[in-house]
Amino acid sequence: MGNVTQYLQDFVNNANNILDANIKAIPIAIFLAIAFYVIYKIINRIFRKYSKKLPFEKNIIVIINNIINVLIIFFAIMIIASALGINTSSLIAAFSIFGLAISLSVQSIMANVANAINIYANHPFKIDDYVDIGGIEGTVVEIGFMFTKIRTYKNEMIYIPNNTVGSAIIKNYSYEKYRRIEFTVGVSYDNDIDQVKKALIELLDEEPLVVDTEEKLVFVNNYSSSSIDVTLRAYTENKNYLNCLFSVRDHIKPKFDKYNITIPYQQVDVLIKNKNNQ
Repeated sequence: MGNVTQYLQDFVNNANNILDANIKAIPIAIFLAIAFYVIYKIINRIFRKYSKKLPFEKNIIVIINNIINVLIIFFAIMIIASALGINTSSLIAAFSIFGLAISLSVQSIMANVANAINIYANHPFKIDDYVDIGGIEGTVVEIGFMFTKIRTYKNEMIYIPNNTVGSAIIKNYSYEKYRRIEFTVGVSYDNDIDQVKKALIELLDEEPLVVDTEEKLVFVNNYSSSSIDVTLRAYTENKNYLNCLFSVRDHIKPKFDKYNITIPYQQVDVLIKNKNNQ
């Protein structure tokens, strides 16, 4: 704080030397002040005219406008002070400290803006893409300069700071044309596995939302304690993912019933002994 006071005191002392400056410098300073005022007005008028066409949020446009105005005023003061013979080194130092304080206060804002620019430049996702950003899953509604808006399947609107988006792992489920459906179903050990596979492949062939040009696969995934776990994989168009997934699940039980394939359920075998059998 003492340094800032000293800088300001030096500036005031230098300002007192204006009276000793060449009298011819005062009209030049007045002319420069008028010129910068005109420039200030022109630039602001142009900015207001074209800012509506910028793909920025209103609060970001206000910040940019304020930065431009501060820079114009700063350069005007520096040039006018130099014309009057004032030592501007102390003013530059004071302005640097002031700028540092401002930059620290808006660091979070600028980080969000920088990451928004990164999203626009690299396109990890776009509007209407279904994504997973750091564990938050949903449809991208808006990519702003401060937040990315995600609508979850529960119809919740979630605002994720772009700074968080920039450091998160992003899964874009809409990036490819087709999306794979995959899940596992358990069948009884009494069933013929080849028959189980045939039934599931038949189910996938009959499902109209499954893409025939992509791989369909049914295989034994695990032998658990109470069932043989069979996994099926197929592909559908991104827009049909949930409808296809639900439809295939809905038709598994009827298809198994057709071929007398049983799905085991949890059971507990209790062995009762009496004294005569001991």
